[in-house]
Amino acid sequence: MDCKKLLHNREPAGQGQREFVADVAKKALGYMTKHHIDLTPANYEEWFYVICKAISEQHRLSDNNLQVLHDKYFKELPQVEDIEEIKELSVNLKRLAKGSEQALDKFEHNINDHAQYIDESIDAIERQDAQKMSSLKEKIAALEAENSKLKEFLESNRKQLEIIEEKFHEQKKEAEYDALTGLLNRRSFDRDIEKLEKSGADYSLIIADIDNFKKINDTYGHLVGDEILKIVGEVLQNYVRKNTKSYRYGGEEFVVLLPGGDKKAAHIVAERLRDVIENKGYKVEKNGGYIHFTASFGAAQKESGENAKSVIERADKALYRAKKEGKNRVVIA
Repeated sequence: MDCKKLLHNREPAGQGQREFVADVAKKALGYMTKHHIDLTPANYEEWFYVICKAISEQHRLSDNNLQVLHDKYFKELPQVEDIEEIKELSVNLKRLAKGSEQALDKFEHNINDHAQYIDESIDAIERQDAQKMSSLKEKIAALEAENSKLKEFLESNRKQLEIIEEKFHEQKKEAEYDALTGLLNRRSFDRDIEKLEKSGADYSLIIADIDNFKKINDTYGHLVGDEILKIVGEVLQNYVRKNTKSYRYGGEEFVVLLPGGDKKAAHIVAERLRDVIENKGYKVEKNGGYIHFTASFGAAQKESGENAKSVIERADKALYRAKKEGKNRVVIA
């Protein structure tokens, strides 16, 4: 099915196509609302296309699958703002490098001149040439003044380089981390699991999803929802080992990647996280009450000859079972 053509066709052909378009539009708007995606025409077109493709290719309409498809069709394109900022940083860095190189060349030239003036001064002293000594004294003073300016110039460049370095670190952080939760983002997960695949190492992974998150947002508002996402992010950062990485996968879904971990390790980690989240709460400022929330977990261990996509799909199905069987539980594929 040509989803792009369908998206821009103002008069769908036939009753069946009209019903299909209406269904896709409803699902697209529902997904965007659920995941706090701005309801702009550009965003709507993207998610209409993703859901249309998912239905036409008979994918299950899970959050994970839709996010994977969205990344496939749209996330590979770099952000123009990021590119422009990186270009600007690169130009500034080249300018500073060139300026510093010229300043250092000038320093070297001045040092040679200074050595020459010293030799001439020794000769003038031996000859008791007062006029020559006075002239050399002025030249040395001029060199010292110029060297002082060069030092100031290099110090200024050093400070600017520190600013540029800080901006590069900010760019790297924005590219790798989720701004809201502080966890690694989906791009980082894709990179890390690809590295594991290439290395041939064993691993297991856990997919977590906050239970009834849409109801929390609808009842208390998105700001409260954001606070709960932050709390879950903190749990996933603080209750795993150092070599275990946690990611915000999309919306209210999270992934924990355990290099070298088996099913047993995944089950232990998932149960620990589930228990901590269950016993957390968020105090609502309006009435002083607490929101108690839970999360469901699905986990899978990489099997021999299996690729990352298959492992993720099995973990996702395990998560689906955890939801279906009552939520707030761990299911291992």
